[in-house]
Amino acid sequence: MSFLDNYDLAEPWWLLLLLGVPLLMLLGYRQGTRSWLVYPTLRVLGTLGLKPKDRPFHFAPLILPLMLIPAIFGLARPQETRSRTSSTASGIDIIIALDVSYSMSTTDFYESDNGMRRPQRRINAAKKIITEFIERRPDDRIGIVSFAARPYTVAPITLDHQILEYTLRDVALVSDRTEGGTAIGSAIVAAGDRLETLTRDSGKKDPKSKSKVIVLVTDGASNSGQLSPIEAAGLVADLDIKVYPVAIGTPQGRIRGMNTGQEFDTETLKEIAKITKGDFYRARDYVGLREAFKSIDDLEKIEVERKSWVIRKELYPWFVGASALLVLGFLSVTAFNPPPMP
Repeated sequence: MSFLDNYDLAEPWWLLLLLGVPLLMLLGYRQGTRSWLVYPTLRVLGTLGLKPKDRPFHFAPLILPLMLIPAIFGLARPQETRSRTSSTASGIDIIIALDVSYSMSTTDFYESDNGMRRPQRRINAAKKIITEFIERRPDDRIGIVSFAARPYTVAPITLDHQILEYTLRDVALVSDRTEGGTAIGSAIVAAGDRLETLTRDSGKKDPKSKSKVIVLVTDGASNSGQLSPIEAAGLVADLDIKVYPVAIGTPQGRIRGMNTGQEFDTETLKEIAKITKGDFYRARDYVGLREAFKSIDDLEKIEVERKSWVIRKELYPWFVGASALLVLGFLSVTAFNPPPMP
């Protein structure tokens, strides 16, 4: 945007008066018919030429029309304009519950890379697509919960998505020796509790939040935890929290030469989605995983209200005042330096 983009003329047609300035200068400077007198002495020659005090009066036909130029610009009403835009986003509170059980190290996800297809671990594919999802939703508060045999809060719900992305990179799988199992029910309840904490802290429903959502990413069936996935789904449904289960993995998945296949319970995940009014998604590769998160992105829209207005400041008093001061100054100089009497 250039400097002049902030200025405008409300009535530019007045600028046509500028065409009359040269005409006034020409008419004012034209000499009329000269009268000649015969003087009996040559002393009159001493009065020939311009004396210094004659100059203001001599150049008056040129100067006075020029002094009208600021006044003409003032008639065109110059204005300084400033645009203002405000936006109010009705974001969504989202917790991503990410399975970090050992089976997520299965290498069966493919994405094209320079024309070559190479397999990647399920956990790495999930992290990459989740990061893309976070970047698309700058107005949402998002948190991350990881789970295997028990849930852990990786990142509390926040609008600082840069911290989320850094934290997500460091999420590691649990060891098959130290903590086996997949507690889907516990993960859902833990994620729901993180979302409900916002409401409890404020004492009422947060007006900035349109809805509350849990995105459950898992490749296994629930085999741990004190609550079953169906019971957990009923609890979060009472809090108006939607759950979107995303089942990832292929039947051919392998870990270190051992076939793991797909272990998730499709019917249970579908029932969770039904109870909480969410949707179930199946992802066998990067394309399917992206489409799943893209569908969630489309379903959970952000409402953004934008208001724009223009502030205009009238500048014509400065132009008219400048013209008046110039004329007044010229008349003052002329008054103190009157032209010689004939």
